[in-house]
This record gives sequence, C-alpha cells and structure tokens, in this order.
Amino acid sequence: MRFLFVLAAFCAAAGELEPRWAVLNHAARQAIEAKDYVKLRSTLEELQPLLPGNPRVLYNLAASNAVLGNRQKALEQLGNLAAAGLIYDLGADTDFSSLRDSAEYAVVVRQMEQNRQPVGMSTPVQALKETDLLPEDITYDRAKRDFLVSSVVGSKIIHLNGQVLAKSEWPVLALRIDQRRRILWAATAWLPHCQSCRPEDKDKTALLSFQLDSGALLKRFDPPVTGMLGDMTISRKGDIYVSEGIHGAVLLLAAGKFERLDTPGEFPSPQTPALSEDERTLYVPDYVRGIAAIDLKSRQVTWLRPGPGVILSGIDGLYVYRNSLVAVQNGTNPTRIIRFSLDLQRQQILEANTPELGEPTHGTLVGDVFYFLANTGWSQFDENGKKKAGAPPVVSSIRKIDLGRRRM
Repeated sequence: MRFLFVLAAFCAAAGELEPRWAVLNHAARQAIEAKDYVKLRSTLEELQPLLPGNPRVLYNLAASNAVLGNRQKALEQLGNLAAAGLIYDLGADTDFSSLRDSAEYAVVVRQMEQNRQPVGMSTPVQALKETDLLPEDITYDRAKRDFLVSSVVGSKIIHLNGQVLAKSEWPVLALRIDQRRRILWAATAWLPHCQSCRPEDKDKTALLSFQLDSGALLKRFDPPVTGMLGDMTISRKGDIYVSEGIHGAVLLLAAGKFERLDTPGEFPSPQTPALSEDERTLYVPDYVRGIAAIDLKSRQVTWLRPGPGVILSGIDGLYVYRNSLVAVQNGTNPTRIIRFSLDLQRQQILEANTPELGEPTHGTLVGDVFYFLANTGWSQFDENGKKKAGAPPVVSSIRKIDLGRRRM
C-alpha cells in the first residue's frame, strides 16, 4: 500500500497540544506501517471531515474498505477519485486485488485513463525572456496595462518585457498592487534557491512595500512569525491578508500592524487567500486540509465541505470570480487549472495534461480573463535549491483563460 499522506512531520510547538487532525494523521500512518486496516479505516473515517476534499484520505479509505471486504464502499470512493479527474495506478496496489473482477472497477480504471487526456482552454500570452527564473506570482498594473512577475532565483520583480522594477535581499514570492495608492506589495523569504542569501537568514521573512512607478522601497514589515510569507491578497481599502506556509499562519497587516487571524495548528500549510466580493469572508486554501472560510468579523474558521468528486487539497493559488472559485492546483495528479462553484458542489477542469502547462503556480484576474504562470520549473531544482544535473533551461510563460466564455 502506498503511503500517500504528505504531512509526515507536523510538530506542535513546545507546550501546545497537537490539533486533532494531526493526531489522527499520525495514527493513520502508524496503522499503515502495521498493516492494521481496521484501525486505519476507523482513523480515516474520523480524519476525513477534518481534511475535507483530501484525495489521500479517500484513497486510503478505499484501500482499507477493499481489504476489509466492503467492496461497494471501496468502489464508490475510487469512483469519486476518478470523477474528480485524478489519476492513480490502481493496478500497482495489491490492496485493490479483490475489486479487479468487477465491472465497476473496470469503469474506474477506464475513467482514470481518460483523465490523462489533455484539456486545454488556455492560450499563450508571452514567454518570459529570461530562463530559470522560478517565477512565483503575477499581478497586473491597470494604469500602465503591464504585468509584473516575481522571481525566486533572481530575488527580483520584473516587467513583462524583462526589465527589473525592484530587487530584494531574499527571493520574491507573492505580489499585489494597491492601485489607488500606487503601492506594490511583495512577500519575501529566505529560500535555498536564492543565489546570494546568507545561511543565517534561514526562516526569515517579511512584507515589502514599493513605490509602484519607480520601484523604490518604501517600508519593510517584519511579521510576528518565522518561516515563509508566501501568498497574499489585498482588500479594497488596502489591508493585506498574508499566509505563512511552512509553520502555518494567516495574518492581517492593517495600519502598519500585524494581527494573527488563526489559532496555531489550524492551518498546516495555508496558501493564497481570497476575499469574497463583499470582503466579509476570507477563503484560505490549505495545501493539505482543503479550503477554510474565515468570517472576518467573528474570526470563526469553517472548513468547507465539497461535493462528491470535488478535491480541494493541493491548491496553490485561489481567486474569487463571480459565483465561483478559480484555483491553481499543482498538488494533484494531474496538475491543473480548475474552477469550483462557490458552494463547492461542482467543478470544471480548465487546463490539465497539456505540455504547455508544466507546473503552474499563481495567476491574476483581469476582468473576465484569468492570466497565470505556466511551466515555472520547480521540479527542475533539487531540495537544496540547485538546478538538477542535465536539466534543460526552463522557459516559463504567461497564459490566459477567458472565463466569461466558460460557463459552469
């Protein structure tokens, strides 16, 4: 049985109790190692509501049910994974041996094979002029009709023509523009991919504000947490909502001061937050747990329940578009651009399995058009931030999808 959990090592801070989802995750891993399928199934059944829309939980539940003789439930769970558009090599997993004589299993296998077919709704905008940039985020300056892109390797922010607007001490990650005040916000953090970062700066991170037209640094804001401020969004009045994705935190920067919106342990790896149209709710995708909604008045966190066949983990970028959510989902197989109905009961795959897509990271909405970074090249670098031997130069690009023409 393949161990599909990605949270192998969540550790509570000293003096803090582990959250229930982390305790159950550890128990599930121990049950897998002991091949205790009875314990595994009961643990996963309790864990599933705490990680809604996580395919690893669903996969291992199906495997447990198959081994324990609940064929119908196992086939239903595998069917939901296939309906979600995901791909697994079920034939390589002996846990599903008891299902292979059934017509329903053959249908699931065929569907997963069909899920390998390309879905291409995007069109090219422009390739980035410099290779191996590791571009992470993109934003749009409406006044100048210009895109800005952040670079991890170069620790810089560039215009679409390749000209450098600003540089940073550490790699640049998320970007957002305060159009009214002509301020560019950038999240920056130490990463091993940096060409000039000092080892002693590891786990340091900050928010930077730049004058949008000149690129001059205005101010640096140091957060009350360590790790990596990697993703953010901005409200109409200029407040910044930012996530720290290594240790897990969701922060608000307002009037020059940080406020933490979550309880430690709630989010293991929060990604790009997105504001509802009335800006009363902050949608926070977590790479492992799914999508949570934070009521910005009460600060209550609610984990949203997806419909059958809707997978919510592995989301890097999330954006509100009319009555839907658009997501860059690079933690699933296949990697894809996907759109969910706002109630998360339906989904529409916009791009998957195309050679141009590669590994996307983030995007930005300009009216009805979603622009996103494609083929960013993270897989071409090792865990130490070095380019893999023999890996070709990575040419990243900007692509677009006209959502106005794509009805849910």
